[in-house]
Amino acid sequence: MYSHVNWRLAISIAVGLLGAASALAFVWLLVVLRDLVVLGFLSLLVAATLSRPVAWLERHRVPSGVAVLLVFILVGSVAVALAFLIVPPLVVQALGLRNELPVLVQHLERLRALYEEIRTTYPELVPLEPQLEATIAQALSGLARWLMLLPQRVFATLLDLVAVIALSSMIVVHRRRLLATLLAISPPAQRETVAAVAVELWRRLGSYIGAKLTVMGIVGGATALALWPLGVPSPLLLGLVVALGELIPRIGPWLARLPLFTIAALVGWVPLVITVIMSVVIQNLKGLVIAPLVEGERLDVHPLVALLAVLAGAELFGVAGAALALPAAAALDVIADQVVVPRLRRWSESAGAQASCERSQETTN
Repeated sequence: MYSHVNWRLAISIAVGLLGAASALAFVWLLVVLRDLVVLGFLSLLVAATLSRPVAWLERHRVPSGVAVLLVFILVGSVAVALAFLIVPPLVVQALGLRNELPVLVQHLERLRALYEEIRTTYPELVPLEPQLEATIAQALSGLARWLMLLPQRVFATLLDLVAVIALSSMIVVHRRRLLATLLAISPPAQRETVAAVAVELWRRLGSYIGAKLTVMGIVGGATALALWPLGVPSPLLLGLVVALGELIPRIGPWLARLPLFTIAALVGWVPLVITVIMSVVIQNLKGLVIAPLVEGERLDVHPLVALLAVLAGAELFGVAGAALALPAAAALDVIADQVVVPRLRRWSESAGAQASCERSQETTN
């Protein structure tokens, strides 16, 4: 009896170690192939989003390929229209800043004079000019490196964009055939579960981009409302720019706020300080409350799981991993709910029944 129990324990430990080693190997493979993984998952995400309007066109007897082309044309037209609405006012506003530069220089000069006056009281403070020179030199050096790599990055981004469009188009056009193939290679007893997982996964992934647009609207609207009483020019336009910056994870929202801070500085130092504080508050609320709640609810992911997924995605895959962490967490959640948890429950019930049977046999003996 004890030998039988020891063998079962040894087999359980071996299976657990094998599973842990397989999981580590899988994570290592994902990290090694992270660029390909991110590109493929992004294509799947775009395909799931486009499948709804494409399916609507297909129900109206539009061929699949033509429907995908029409949807992409519509998306491109909206993007071009937004560019025509946003770029000209921004260019005009940027050109108009030249007339305000003397005012900005006067503000900076007053700040420098105030700092020097404080230094006369506290001589231990370091001079301001060397710090400014070092900061400007570092910024110029970083800008030079960024400009040197800009053509390469633009070319790589265009290639990735073409790849995503091609892959997502093929996935949408052949989605029914892909599902049929997946069901055909699945065991007959598991085909119903596989179909349920695929349908639910497709539904959740198709909701993500809509959730992201919702977050962008909330952040942009909150920014515009906060700027309105401060007297900062064009609050609606600046709020729209900040909302568009949400498309780029982490650095995008703050890059989009640079024109906001510049214009607020031209109005005065009080609006500038309030604008900076307001931006920090909105970004923290977005990261801690808005994004986990809105995107998490659309994807049916718990806010805590969403936050942990973003941290893990950033650690494993960088910025792209953080941006795609929520839909990836939703996919894993579907697999866990439909496959892993039921199997663990059945295994636990089977093990409990077997243990009860063994105890009853021992009692009988």
